[in-house]
Amino acid sequence: MYRKYLHKIIRKGAALLLAGSLIFALAACGNDSGSTEQAGSQSGQTAEASANTPSGTAADPVTDDSIKASETTAAFSLTTSDGQFAQSGEVYKITAAGTYMLSGALEGQIVVDAGDDDEVILELNGVTLTYAKDSPVKILNADKVEISAKSGTENVIKDIRSAKTAEQGSQGEGAVYAKTDLKFKGTGTLVITAGYNNGIHTTKDLTIQKLSLKVTAVNTAIKGGDSVTVKSGAVVAISTNGDGIKTENTNANKSGDVRGDIMLTGGAVTVYAAGDGFQAAHDFNMEADNEGNVPSVLIYTGSYSGYTASNASTSSYKGVKVQNKLLIEAGAIEIHSYDDGLHADYGTAFEAGGKGTGSITISGGTVTISVYSPENKTAGGRPGRGGWGGQQTVQGADGIHADYKLTIAGGTVTVDSAYEGLEANVIAVSGGTTKVSGNDDGINATKGVEAAQILVTGGYLEVEVSPNGDTDGIDSNGSYSQSGGIVIAKGPNNQNMAAIDADGTATMSGGTLIVLGYGWVQIGSSVKSYSLSLHSAGSQTVKIGGVSYSFTNANAYGKTSVYSDVSVSK
Repeated sequence: MYRKYLHKIIRKGAALLLAGSLIFALAACGNDSGSTEQAGSQSGQTAEASANTPSGTAADPVTDDSIKASETTAAFSLTTSDGQFAQSGEVYKITAAGTYMLSGALEGQIVVDAGDDDEVILELNGVTLTYAKDSPVKILNADKVEISAKSGTENVIKDIRSAKTAEQGSQGEGAVYAKTDLKFKGTGTLVITAGYNNGIHTTKDLTIQKLSLKVTAVNTAIKGGDSVTVKSGAVVAISTNGDGIKTENTNANKSGDVRGDIMLTGGAVTVYAAGDGFQAAHDFNMEADNEGNVPSVLIYTGSYSGYTASNASTSSYKGVKVQNKLLIEAGAIEIHSYDDGLHADYGTAFEAGGKGTGSITISGGTVTISVYSPENKTAGGRPGRGGWGGQQTVQGADGIHADYKLTIAGGTVTVDSAYEGLEANVIAVSGGTTKVSGNDDGINATKGVEAAQILVTGGYLEVEVSPNGDTDGIDSNGSYSQSGGIVIAKGPNNQNMAAIDADGTATMSGGTLIVLGYGWVQIGSSVKSYSLSLHSAGSQTVKIGGVSYSFTNANAYGKTSVYSDVSVSK
C-alpha cells in the first residue's frame, strides 16, 4: 500500500511538468464536502465495520430445499429384457449392454462391468440404494452409461461410508463412481448423499440433462474428470468440505482438444460449496443451446453456504475458477463468495501441452457478484479495506480477476462489492452495461504479461469507490485509453487517490467520460468539455447525445468533470 502511495506522489509531481499538454480533469462545478461462526481454516480475524451493509449482504447462511425425494421401503427389484446380470448377496453385477429397471430399497451395490463397446442404461423407478462398504453405484467398464430417473419417481442413493482419511485403491471415490462416460437424464427426481468423498465422480465425461438432481457430498459434489456438461433440468450441488462442481484432466481428447471443460447450456444450477463453486481444469462456458435455452447459475461459497462444515479446511473459495478461459455468452450467473467471484489463471501447464491464457470474456447474459465477508469474517485471509458501505472484504478478493485479459463486450455486469471490482493485466470494454463498486480500486489494470492497459471503445461503465482514503475509481498501472462508450468514474479528489488514474498516459479520443472527483485525461480534438454538476449524493440524470442516463451517488464527490464527443446536458 505504501509503495502504491509513493509511486503516485512521484508520478503526480512529474505530471505537473506536463500540464501544458494535459487537460487537468478538474473542470469543477462546485466542491461538496465531500451470523454464523466461520468454518475451519476460514475462521480468520475480524475487523470493525459500520452497521450499514450493502444491498445483497448475506446476513445468514443460505440453505436449499428445492429438491426432495422420499425413501422407499418396497422390496428391491432389478429387471432387464435385453441385458445380463448376476447377484451375489447384496451386490448386483451388470455384465452386458442393455436397459435395467431398478425399483424398491436395496442395502447393497450395483456394479457395472460390461464390454468396452457396451451401452448400459439404469432406469430408476422409485429406488433407494444404500451402501456402507463401497460406492452404491460403481461403474468399472462400459462404453457409456446412462442413469435415468423415470418421470414422476423419487429416487435416493446414499453412500454411508465414513469420511475418507487415506487413499483406498479398491474403494469407489463417489456415491456414484464411474470409469466411463456418464450421463444423468430423465424427468424424475434423484437425491444423492455421499459421506465418504465425492457425490458423483466419473473419470471421463459427465452430462446432466432434464432431471431434478440434488447431490450433497463431504468433498466435491459433482466431478467429471474430462468434462462436465449441464444441458437442462435443475441441479443443486452441495459440498460441506470441498468444491461444488469440478473437472480434473487436461490431456487431449480424440480431436486433439484439451480436456477439463465445464459447459452450461441450459437448466438451473445452484452450488453451495465450502471451497470453490466451480473449478475448471481448462475452460468454463455459459452459452445458449441450439433452441435458445440459456443456463441460470447461483453460487454460495464459504459461510454463505449453510452447509459448510465447522471443520472445513480449504484455502480457495472463489465463485468460478478456471485454468484457461472463462466465457459467458448467455444466461444469468449470481455469485456470493469470500474470494474472487470469477477468476482465470495464467500459465498453468496442461498435460496436452500449452499453458493457460488467464482470460475472461463476457459477451452476453447477466453477471451479478458480491464479494465480502459476512459479519466481518475474513475467511482466513488478511482483512481487506473496510468498505464505504460498511462491508469488510478479504484483501485481494476481487469481483472479477483475470491474470491476463478481461474483455466485456456485452451483457450486464454488476459487482456489488469486492476488494477490487475488476482486475486484470489488460481490460477491454467494448459493449454491455457494467457497474462496479470496490473497497480498494474499482477497476485495476496490473502489470503482467504485457504493459497494463485499460481500453474503452464502447458500452456503459460506471465505477464507484469511497471518496475518502487510498482508493482509485479507475487505476491503470500502465495506460488508459477511451475512444467510445460512456464511462462514469467516481472516487477521491486529490492527486494521490483519484476517480481516474494512470501510471502512464490517460487519453480520450471519443465517447463520454464523467469524472466525479480527481483525474488527469488528455483529450483529442473532437472531444469537448462540458460544465455540469453531478457530484452531489443521491440520484443524478444526464443527457448524452439526447439520451437520458440516470445513476445514484452513494456519497458526495469533490467535483464534476465531463468530456464527450457528443452533446451532454442535465
